[in-house]
Amino acid sequence: MTARILILDDDRVFRRTLERALSTRGYRVWSAERAEEAIKLATQVEFHCALIDMRMPGMNGLDVIRELREIRPSIKGIILTGYASIEDAVKTIKLGGYHYLTKPCNMDEIDRVITEALKNSGVRTDQTHINYHGIVGKSEGIKKVIRLIELIKDMDLPVLICGESGTGKELVARAIHRASSRKDKPFVAINCASLKPELLENELFGHTKGAFTGAVENKVGLVSMAHEGTLFIDEIGDMNLMVQASLLRFIETGTFRPLGSAREERVNTRIVAAINRDIEEEVRKKRFREDLYYRLNVYRINIPPLRERREDIEVLARYFVARFSELRGTPVKLSDGAISRLLNYSWPGNVRELFHLLERVCVLNRDSTTITGAHIEEALGSATVKELPGAVSPLKESEKRHILSMLRLHHWNITHTARALGIDRRTLQRKIKQYGLRKD
Repeated sequence: MTARILILDDDRVFRRTLERALSTRGYRVWSAERAEEAIKLATQVEFHCALIDMRMPGMNGLDVIRELREIRPSIKGIILTGYASIEDAVKTIKLGGYHYLTKPCNMDEIDRVITEALKNSGVRTDQTHINYHGIVGKSEGIKKVIRLIELIKDMDLPVLICGESGTGKELVARAIHRASSRKDKPFVAINCASLKPELLENELFGHTKGAFTGAVENKVGLVSMAHEGTLFIDEIGDMNLMVQASLLRFIETGTFRPLGSAREERVNTRIVAAINRDIEEEVRKKRFREDLYYRLNVYRINIPPLRERREDIEVLARYFVARFSELRGTPVKLSDGAISRLLNYSWPGNVRELFHLLERVCVLNRDSTTITGAHIEEALGSATVKELPGAVSPLKESEKRHILSMLRLHHWNITHTARALGIDRRTLQRKIKQYGLRKD
């Protein structure tokens, strides 16, 4: 049974935001702007839980709880208010309300309270997936990632995130930041692969005026910009060994010296780094400093590829389509055939590829309210082969055909094709070589 939730709030923006967020979590949601409307809905629908604004024109939230309990004695009423008071909280519980939350309250907190309310009332619910600071899924792999984030979020030590391109390493880094006590401070990101090696150290640590030809003013480095917050260093495997040495020193001492300066500076910046390669192999081949590896590898999060957590594919697909529906202003749903096609594909570009594929399908089929299997098959270039246990060859053949069709579509432009696939250029070039792909 899918849990039925009633939202009563006269703030239209908040009401719609909450309605969308709960819908993406698998609940069936109704909403009302006025108390009378909510009470009428309760006579027609057996709601399991109600989220009720305390202060509204006419009846207040406590009055509404009283009325709803008359109609549906088992309903769990949760008061939401921007005006917290112990007296109101006590009254809420006395009147049979389940809980009392103060605005602003984050979605994870609301979701937790609803889950507890439903569990305590014995309601079974189909809402089994998680949305943790934007990390969506229900697989054990994703649950493990979230447990690790909760464990390390407030430890002021570096974190290493490992995973293939497109698995969501920056999303995990942002979740660490948002869940931590640093959440109100800056989150600064840099991608080592996007900069020439000689520019990277300057970006990280800055320089003083006159440090080199063209340095006409002081430049503040990213480690300073992220003071008291988090600096996310993506694709750290592309950082050259000299910059690695400077980064290691900063991690160990908390100090650095901008280029051209005789004075050391100290900042409190947490380093979160990510790599899409086998970092142990990089260390063995002397492309990554062993001492920096050991310093980063204290807290490590491995993100499994999408093909290893296939139970997340449908959850993510429905979540993305709900977001695109919101942008379009019209509801869009996925047919069973579409879900089947998505489940039978290997996703070499992982979550990023799934996101871009569904975005492309929604854009190209703006007049459709249902995404069908044919839409998905067309977008994949008919590369949908069922992944059977041990059936490695068909899966690789599926991936090969899809990559080749996308290369042809983009006239063999590596940058455009990689973007469409949701992978980086290096990964695409490796796949082209692996499959021996050539222009016709």
